[in-house]
Amino acid sequence: MSHFLETELGLSDFKPPYKSRFKLSDHKVPWPSFLSERPSNEEYLSELAPKLLAHLNLKASYGETKKAESEETTLTEDDPVYSTILGAMHAKESFSFLLAGPPGTGKTSYARKLATTITAGEKDQTLFLQFHPAIGYDDFIEGFRPAESSDGKGVTYKLEPRLFLNFSEKASKNPGKTYVAVIDELNRGDIARVFGEVLTYLEVDYRGQHFTLPFSGNSAHLPENLVVIATANPYDRSVTELDDALLRRFWVVDLEPSEAILKEKLQSNHVPSDVISRTVHLFNILNEVFPHGFGHTNFLKVKSVEDLNEVWSGRVSLPLKRALIHDKATFDATKAKIEEVITVQPEEDEETEEEGVENG
Repeated sequence: MSHFLETELGLSDFKPPYKSRFKLSDHKVPWPSFLSERPSNEEYLSELAPKLLAHLNLKASYGETKKAESEETTLTEDDPVYSTILGAMHAKESFSFLLAGPPGTGKTSYARKLATTITAGEKDQTLFLQFHPAIGYDDFIEGFRPAESSDGKGVTYKLEPRLFLNFSEKASKNPGKTYVAVIDELNRGDIARVFGEVLTYLEVDYRGQHFTLPFSGNSAHLPENLVVIATANPYDRSVTELDDALLRRFWVVDLEPSEAILKEKLQSNHVPSDVISRTVHLFNILNEVFPHGFGHTNFLKVKSVEDLNEVWSGRVSLPLKRALIHDKATFDATKAKIEEVITVQPEEDEETEEEGVENG
């Protein structure tokens, strides 16, 4: 010890506060037993770094999930929505479509899948936009944008084609390909202000006809290979009402809450039958009291009664309270029904424990 103090630490002795903290023990620790076989890498990880192993397994399962999701991004002609839109396009009934329905019916997901399917996954043939109150004609069709002046000492403004017009021009130059513009939340923007005169030329009868842009005076047209797929909740209090003049420009496809889709998805996820029956029961209760229905996509990730409780508290409770704000009696009665559905009874806990023992 003195050698270590003097040679390594340059001290004559430990200071009083540190004395008795370090000492050599006379207790002999036996050598650990030797293994006859080398453990596998998984066994090493589970013993030495269990958290790391859990993280690696989670990452692997996430990758498999993302792969499965990517495989579901296209549709077949057996799909009723895709079949309807494809038929309308081939018959030249419409090149503009509106997926309409209450929240949670898969409108946005359908729109993206339709775009991917129609364009065969070519990303440069798709345009994804979401409308909101701040978007205008100068963002969508053409508008002035700041640019450096010719002398490099200041700023000037140039009139340039914008998102939708640029996309339309790209489609015009490639008539052999189909281009799809997806507009999510269509009625959250001021549609007449955003589209301007272009709204008229969405109709099949006016496709290919040239018209004059009011700002630049340039000629423009919408080609037949430009497909517009929009989504909207027609019951939402948004900036624009879906009036007849607007709806006439779009082929409307209704997407309603679907018990069949919900059951099929839960069964494919191998959700226990008891949880499926509870989820479907809750879904039906909600669709009886919500004025315009409650979407099935709110329940697609449910795998247990605990998940169902979280959906109720996180997704359902407040919207239900808002929907029945002037009918407290109905809200209280509905809440009592729902809590009965999502509450696990003590005898069910015992059955679950017994099943666990038998399986173990």
